[in-house]
This record gives sequence, structure tokens and C-alpha cells, in this order.
Amino acid sequence: METRTRILEAYTKYLQQHGTPPKTVHSVCQELDLTERQFFQEFSSLDSVESAIWGDWIVGLTTSLSNSAEWNTFSARHRYLTFLFAFTEASLDKRSLMILRFGHLSPVASPQYLKAFEAHFKTFASDIIVHGVSSSEIASRGALEALYPAVLYVHFRAVISFLIKDESQQFERTDAFIEKTVAFAFDVLRTQAIDSAFDLARFLVPSAWGKMS
Repeated sequence: METRTRILEAYTKYLQQHGTPPKTVHSVCQELDLTERQFFQEFSSLDSVESAIWGDWIVGLTTSLSNSAEWNTFSARHRYLTFLFAFTEASLDKRSLMILRFGHLSPVASPQYLKAFEAHFKTFASDIIVHGVSSSEIASRGALEALYPAVLYVHFRAVISFLIKDESQQFERTDAFIEKTVAFAFDVLRTQAIDSAFDLARFLVPSAWGKMS
């Protein structure tokens, strides 16, 4: 097994067992019988290890979806919905870890260990926006379009917050949350309603949606 993978797996195992990240690079190296040189040839810090764990997950998921035969036939809205449902399904394998690392965060919090996660999602979201604008599914608003990936990222994080608190059968409330909020988001992006502060607030504040049945 390559050194990078060994470090990622050891970090994840420690986090799951102890509820906190490893304290030092030295302790990780001792566990894996590595030199610090070997560690730093792969990662610049412990934060960068966890950043890679979450970033690699998003890259793997989005790459798998975008390489599917039907992806090019999907509308922008369908692509985003497909991603969110695929993410919630994949999250079953990481639920305890997600509760640990996302459970205390607001959708706008941006800790260092989620930097790659955020960056890769925004790149993916940018492609969705470009696709939507080219098909007129999303209104073209010039420079304002640069903000859309960030808005979708806050929405995505709100979905995660809702998901990890959801105790409904087969997480059916999360499915409903996704359907309703994505419908609203693309109504906003298709029309000029994004200029409405009230609607934008409802979109960005997950507690407003949590009261919806």
C-alpha cells in the first residue's frame, strides 16, 4: 500500500476511535513506522491529511457521476439533484465520521480540514452553473454568476447539517429537504428572484427549511 493511502487510513482510524485528530505528526509516523521525511513528502501538515480525506471523497463522487453515460443528457438541476442524492447515499458509509466533523459546524463555517472539500465542490458547482446558463435554465447575470458556486456550497452544507440530524425512516425527510430546497434554488437562479433578500435568506438559513414538512 502506498504511503499516502496508509497515512489517510491511519488518520481516519484514529479520528474514529478517539473522536479527535492525531495530536502530532510524530505519533502518526510512529504508528506507521514512517520517518517524518516520508510523511512530509506526502502532506504538509495533519490538517492537510484530513483535507485530503474529505476532498478525495468529493472528487471520487463527482468524477463517477460526470463519467456516467447519461450525465450529458441531464439538465443543471438534474445534475445537482443527482449529486445530492448520490452524496446522501454514500454518506451512509461515513455517517459517524460526518457527525463528528460536521455536527458542530454551521453551514457557513470553513475549518481548514474542509478546504479541499469546499474547493472541489465549488469547481463541480461551477460546471453545473455554466451548463445551466448555456441552456438558459439559469439566468445570465454577468459578474454575479461568480457567486453562485458559493451559494450552492452553503446549500450543500445545509443539506449535510439536515442529514446528520435526520432520524426519519431511510432519511426520507432529507430527501424531501433536498427536493424542496433545490426546486427553490433553481427557481431563484432561473428568474430575477435572487435579488429578493427575503427569498435568499430562506435559502441560506437552514432553520427556515427545517420547519417545513
